[in-house]
Amino acid sequence: MNWKRWLLYLGLNAIVSATVMISIMLMWDSTRRPIVIATLTPLPQSSLPPTFSSLNVIPLPTPTPTIYEVKRGETLGTIALQFGVSVEAIIAVNGITDPNRVSVGQKLVIPVSGLPPTPTLQFTPLPTTTLTSGTEAPPQLAVRAITDLGNLQTERVLIINLGGSVNLSGWTLRDQQNNVYTFPNINLFQGGAVNVHTLAGRDTVTDLYWGKTAAMWQNGETATLVDPQGRTHTTFTAP
Repeated sequence: MNWKRWLLYLGLNAIVSATVMISIMLMWDSTRRPIVIATLTPLPQSSLPPTFSSLNVIPLPTPTPTIYEVKRGETLGTIALQFGVSVEAIIAVNGITDPNRVSVGQKLVIPVSGLPPTPTLQFTPLPTTTLTSGTEAPPQLAVRAITDLGNLQTERVLIINLGGSVNLSGWTLRDQQNNVYTFPNINLFQGGAVNVHTLAGRDTVTDLYWGKTAAMWQNGETATLVDPQGRTHTTFTAP
């Protein structure tokens, strides 16, 4: 009977072991986390950053010069002030040899922002003075414009200095009717400018006042700038 008893024990042991093993596997399977396999979804084409080839490049506008017709009473100085460019730029672009003479109806090229247009034009440069080391350039005053002829409130003479600095004390400005304006003690540096107004007013470093009660400049009249030694330095004829 011993062998039958051993067979019974072995059968019960196998059943218990199998039951325990199945219970452990069920418990482990119920507690573990499922493995999630991620999938990548491509972005739509519209959300992708643009490439250089797809960008719209807007070209900058190319500046073009302005053609201006000279009117009666105008000078290069007044035209330069009107367009905000320098007189020298207008002279260079148009090849003007005598900046004191422009004619009514003459067409001028006005460079944009003071720069000449693309075509290369020939012009005569202003004379230069060769200096010895340590020597200051002599003054080179020029009457650039007589503005608003016949209007006392706005009539004025524009004077610039293209040379070395100068003290204007003793210099005089004259018209053809022997009216004489004597400059006060004022310094005019190289590249500087000063306006001599016909009417009365308070002098500043850029604006001087003749003190007249009536307009005095007319078309075709010549303004003469004389140095303290009585020598004519420059003349200008109003157009």
